[in-house]
Amino acid sequence: MKINLVSFNPLPADMSGNAARVLELLRAPAPKADLLVLPEAALCGCPLFDLFDDKRLTPQNTAALKALAKETKETALVLGYMDRQDGDSATAAAFIYKGKISKIFDTETVTFKGSRIQFALGAPGEIQPDPDADLVVFLMARPYLKGNIAPRLDLLKKTAKKYARPMLLCNLLGGGDGMIFDGLTAAADRKGALTLIGEPFREQVLSYDTDEKYEPVAYKKPVQEELIDALAFGLRDYVHKSGMDKVVFGLSGGIDSAFTAALAAKALGGESVYCVSLPSYCTSDLSKTLAGQLARRLGVNLEEVGVVPALASVKEAMSHIVSHPKDSTEQELQSRLRTTVLGALASEYKAMLISTDDKSECAVGSFVLYGDAGGSLQPIGDLYKSEIYELAEYINQKGEIIPRGIIERAPTSELSPNQKDEDHLPPYAVLDKILCAYLENGMTAADIAQKFRLKSAVVQDVLARVNQADLKRRQTAPALQVSAHPFASVLRPIIKKINL
Repeated sequence: MKINLVSFNPLPADMSGNAARVLELLRAPAPKADLLVLPEAALCGCPLFDLFDDKRLTPQNTAALKALAKETKETALVLGYMDRQDGDSATAAAFIYKGKISKIFDTETVTFKGSRIQFALGAPGEIQPDPDADLVVFLMARPYLKGNIAPRLDLLKKTAKKYARPMLLCNLLGGGDGMIFDGLTAAADRKGALTLIGEPFREQVLSYDTDEKYEPVAYKKPVQEELIDALAFGLRDYVHKSGMDKVVFGLSGGIDSAFTAALAAKALGGESVYCVSLPSYCTSDLSKTLAGQLARRLGVNLEEVGVVPALASVKEAMSHIVSHPKDSTEQELQSRLRTTVLGALASEYKAMLISTDDKSECAVGSFVLYGDAGGSLQPIGDLYKSEIYELAEYINQKGEIIPRGIIERAPTSELSPNQKDEDHLPPYAVLDKILCAYLENGMTAADIAQKFRLKSAVVQDVLARVNQADLKRRQTAPALQVSAHPFASVLRPIIKKINL
């Protein structure tokens, strides 16, 4: 029996559009198969959030399934969709063959062409395999997390070996609302050896033949490359599904905007990336030089729009109210004027404005609300600053793409002369350890100080900044989620007092 596993990338809630693309796969001249396997949520898309409980979508699912059933002649189809069970919304799968639709909730074993195939909604290890099944197929819609592809494949191998039967895996593909689905497809034989692996983060069809003997294969992609591929794919899919094909952001000569530029060029091509240098009176010549070097190496567009005249005009306009703005007020004015320019250019180019803030900055509130935090997406918003430096070094392994000057210079927002981030924060190597211990490991301030041999006042200050920044973070764009603890995963109260 020939089985095609499809890395399918649906548009959430677009049942008719997704069904039309499934029909194209059914009618495709090659590769031919007896069974076409699409992942969980293939018909309805994911994530749906509150739409998952919208009863108006259920009839659309039903209509789409019926339209597909009319087209299933010699090729059977199994795919995930949303249904209702006992009055509640539920994930389900449909096995469709020769016009007949068989609904599957959780798991079901189907006899097809002389073989008993168990279809399971979920990951290996979560569902008990049917002892009478000849083959197990896992339909999944699980988001990507950095480094989780290899463990997922290991689990498939272990489960196949434990129950001594071949097993197939088909995960959803796509990027939406910050989540990234890798589209992983794979096969393992009854001895627990991987026999086929599809390329993650790419639409493709992986063909598996139950009668063929395969040589073992291995997944060897480095975690850094996997993570960069995930972020580039997530950025591209988010932009394209939003109806755009270009991005705009500020290129400062710092590590965050440099890495964002590298991601955007990989995702969309340099010609679709519009970087803007936005110098003020405190912008160094080095910043402009480094930004220019990077833009040339990446092949992205780079323009320059100074904000000094606009800053002077705004200060003059408000001089009858505030004759001498505070330093912090003037710094925020600069940042917001920069975002005003970027927003205007995004409108002019019909491009998406994206933010270049990282997780470390978002954690401690080291950004300007309605300023540098402005944008429709934070591509690196779930990466700590130290992780960005590591990925920049990885990118440069095959040749210097990101200039050494950017990697080696002290981080600065350059909103005041000679400003450095470390003027008010610990070095990022230290800050990120504190943040990870607090946000991901649930450690107390006292335990963090003891573990890393830090002054209690330093830890207390960092954690106070984290908790004060919830008001600002709640109003920022979604970040591409690649960690097990993104800020989007938990809704913290804005009004609170946490005793550290």
